[in-house]
Amino acid sequence: MTVRPEMNPGGQDQRIKIVVWDKVGNVMWGVRTWDEWSLRAQSYLLMEDADARTHAPSFADLFKEYSVHLRHVETVEELATEIADADFLVVHKNNVPPEVLRQGEKLRLIQHLGWDHRGIPIQTAREMSVPVAATPLVNYLAVAEHGWALMLSLLKRLPDQRRYMDERAYFAHGWGMVPGVRLVRGLTLGLVGFGEIARPLARMAEAFGMDCVYWDIESFPELEAQYKVRSVTWEELFSLSDVVSVQLALNEQTENIIGAHEFGLMKRDALFINTARGKLVDHRALVEALRSHRIGGAGLDVFYDEPLPADDLLHDLHMDPSYNVTLTPHTAWQGHWTHIYDSLEIWYNILHVLRDEPVQHLVGDWNL
Repeated sequence: MTVRPEMNPGGQDQRIKIVVWDKVGNVMWGVRTWDEWSLRAQSYLLMEDADARTHAPSFADLFKEYSVHLRHVETVEELATEIADADFLVVHKNNVPPEVLRQGEKLRLIQHLGWDHRGIPIQTAREMSVPVAATPLVNYLAVAEHGWALMLSLLKRLPDQRRYMDERAYFAHGWGMVPGVRLVRGLTLGLVGFGEIARPLARMAEAFGMDCVYWDIESFPELEAQYKVRSVTWEELFSLSDVVSVQLALNEQTENIIGAHEFGLMKRDALFINTARGKLVDHRALVEALRSHRIGGAGLDVFYDEPLPADDLLHDLHMDPSYNVTLTPHTAWQGHWTHIYDSLEIWYNILHVLRDEPVQHLVGDWNL
């Protein structure tokens, strides 16, 4: 893709090359043209902001003063081919090999989407004197908030509390008590994966006085003190936690990674939260653990099959308060604006470089 502009503010045509390596697509989702948004999406955006067309600029709008050669790559081999003459590298959910990065001798900025920038070889970038920026994913912050809301709803039995009021039991029994309500403080939150969604959850757990443990394919000793967490083994996480929250990426290694064995390790009153991907979990094992009261309940925003089939037993468990199950329709990311904010933060940073303005969200001690 090449965007052919007018002259830049300095009066000279700036030709730049940007290479994007994005496994998911978040980098460009929020900077599509207005007509590329569905009519439904347009209506939501306008409902939230009457001036949405102005506040949701397209990529072409942002770079109208520059001549941009935009290259999307899908493999490390393609990256190696394109990086040599690139001015900017934008990465999301991919691992850049150091030897490939070293070929980017013209790079002015490496821009990562998300705070969890483990896919970028930071030391190599330092050796090359190329700054790295890692912008937060608003989408992921929204998911963390949703996961926390599910957990509190289950612990405080909010569906039961609402039913208590809807049935006017309050008027018959006074302020009374709702069975099963638990104090959050002192419980242990177990995070399956310690990426960008898990870390805000750890912050929330600390604020509520919870203990927090995590399991990840790699440990993060430099972050454990910062987030007040400790690393445990896979089996320890399931056996120690009062609430298990899943934040793993789905791939060939993680599909069905949580099954009957893991549910068998959990405390009988422990809660299971999944806002990641449904196929991380053995669906039959999950349903059986809930149906048999092997675990204390679940908050699920994602399902093995989506949309969740109308005759799936999870619907029945959701409707029966004795199972303490809450389902939401894959809306944890809620809001088209989350995609817009994520994309804009990336491209504004590149514009900052082009305009000799301060770059935001730099990793390490860079002074641009």
